[in-house]
Amino acid sequence: MRRALGWIVALLLAAAAPSWAEELKWLSPTIGGNDAVMIVDNGSDWRTRLNLRAEPHKGSDIRGRIYTGTRVEIYEDYGQWCLVGLNLTGNDVLTGCVMKQYLTPVGREFSALCPLAAAVADTAVTSSTGDVIAQLKPGDQAHVLAVCGDRYYLMTPDIGQGYAPASAFAPLSEPEEGSRIVYRTFYVPAGGLTFADDRNGWEITLSGGVQLEDCWQIEGETQWHVTFGAGIQRPPRVHGCIPQEALSPHAGPFDFGGEVYAYEKSFIVRVGTEDGTPILRRTLQNGDVRWAAGDVPREAVLLESDPYIIECEPTELLTQEMIDGVFAYLRAHHPLDERTCGQSVNEWVNDALIDRCRLRTSLVFEPTTGELIIRAWLEEDGDYVTGGDLDPKSGAVTRWGCNA
Repeated sequence: MRRALGWIVALLLAAAAPSWAEELKWLSPTIGGNDAVMIVDNGSDWRTRLNLRAEPHKGSDIRGRIYTGTRVEIYEDYGQWCLVGLNLTGNDVLTGCVMKQYLTPVGREFSALCPLAAAVADTAVTSSTGDVIAQLKPGDQAHVLAVCGDRYYLMTPDIGQGYAPASAFAPLSEPEEGSRIVYRTFYVPAGGLTFADDRNGWEITLSGGVQLEDCWQIEGETQWHVTFGAGIQRPPRVHGCIPQEALSPHAGPFDFGGEVYAYEKSFIVRVGTEDGTPILRRTLQNGDVRWAAGDVPREAVLLESDPYIIECEPTELLTQEMIDGVFAYLRAHHPLDERTCGQSVNEWVNDALIDRCRLRTSLVFEPTTGELIIRAWLEEDGDYVTGGDLDPKSGAVTRWGCNA
């Protein structure tokens, strides 16, 4: 267990940001503040479809039927249902409600067999706004992601996603095993990565070590479609096709190549640039993520080494109910007293010792993934006794002590 005294402590910052910094317009990943993108998972049968309904209940009108492997953007969380957006290419979206149990987050390795549609006539694949993104000739094939009235929502090889009239295709056929839609997570290799944004041609540079959760391709392609940033319809959001050899499947052993700042009780990471403008990802003290494009606020403090930590009073991070929950956990589990400098531990933390101790807390941040935890520990007369990790949203203990 790393001792609290060895942690790097950032200065606590002023509560009020300068007014010009607020012009950054920090945006949540999606309207509902949930995961920006999830994947429909109806199981392994390629014929099975998920109903996209007008309202969050089973009797509602059906706007479309979605196959396994389709990426959707999450807008609202209704408990058992989510409001999602289906079109991931245009500024307009086809929205509807789906049952949450059939969604899986991006960031997990995942593959799916979607039905194939072979064109029987020349047809254009368009975004929801009508922009042509591909031209198909008779015999050309595309994967059908969803059926929306008289239109197919398609994944076309080496191009991406869009709509085409169902009448332009032969009846759907079973996909071949070697033509799955594949999802993976990659990392930007040491030294960073530069590519062109498909939306506007701007040059995008991402720092080494940045995690790229949202990567997909049709199996066997040499490039990956990579999106990064806020919700798909909300800037800053970048998208490009990147050769697989330019991506790393592992996070290291290289160090994170971006810049990490402490700002109020949050962390700001400069993850890269878009056409020369910095792309900023901000992780708040409860783990929520915000995005902005622009300069780092003037009062932010650069943190120069790992681990990245902001030390706070417990009441600044936790409600009294959460604090009471930590002490209830300690009294129930009696973790080991760790004040032995590596020698044998022979004292359990009892109620009398807990009463003499002071609870301390800090925010600990992983810049590549944006993951945040609250580290909590007990001190007696300034000496570390025992400690662990808390979930930043609930305050629940996720790990504690050397006997965790």
